[in-house]
Amino acid sequence: MHIFRRLLDFILPTSCSYCRSLVGDSPFPFLCAECWADFSPVQGPVCPRCGRPFESPDALTYSPEHACGQCRKASPQYDQALSVGQFEGPLREAIHQFKYRPCRSLGRPLSAWMARNVRLISDIDIVMPVPLHRKRLRQRGFNQALLLSHGVSSAFEIPLSVDNLIRNRFTRPQVELSGEERITNVAGAFAIRRPGEVADKSVLLVDDVFTSGATMNECAAALKQGGAARVMALTLARTV
Repeated sequence: MHIFRRLLDFILPTSCSYCRSLVGDSPFPFLCAECWADFSPVQGPVCPRCGRPFESPDALTYSPEHACGQCRKASPQYDQALSVGQFEGPLREAIHQFKYRPCRSLGRPLSAWMARNVRLISDIDIVMPVPLHRKRLRQRGFNQALLLSHGVSSAFEIPLSVDNLIRNRFTRPQVELSGEERITNVAGAFAIRRPGEVADKSVLLVDDVFTSGATMNECAAALKQGGAARVMALTLARTV
């Protein structure tokens, strides 16, 4: 297989989708090893509730309990949100390739990178992906959050629940909408099929990108209504 790949690269050279240099022996689809190594982690300090980075450490002086202004104004339904990387540069390109090309084979290395670079400080009982509506699932062919969840579940040896949290109505893609529109778009869009499975449990919600937090908030609300004791949100990247 290694020889075949070298021969194919010689005949049809593959370039990195971010820097356009030759991919060569990179183990990562569509990205060279150098660009993969340049993924930007989220830099602290961050809000302990939503994970939003503060503009500077000095902001903590004016922040009761170190919470950001948005979380002080309206506490989110999830108890904590963690994001591993910044949605920019090579990581942004990798997520776009993964999600929209679509390139399922990026799911395993991306989830492995996410698991290696996050520190879970609370005990988790169940891992759950943010679900897609069945119509969107037919369009895309797979749920990127589910592939990431498989990797996280395996890395931390936490049970994975794939069909309890559902999206009960079709919604517009959040990427097309403003902040307020995002909240309205996903309001009441999620439900729990079997509340008994999450009752008094600590749940880790997994998705690819955290932008406004509206989707995570609605998922967490559905889980809390189903009896979940604690909901943590984990994303591969977030906008900053």
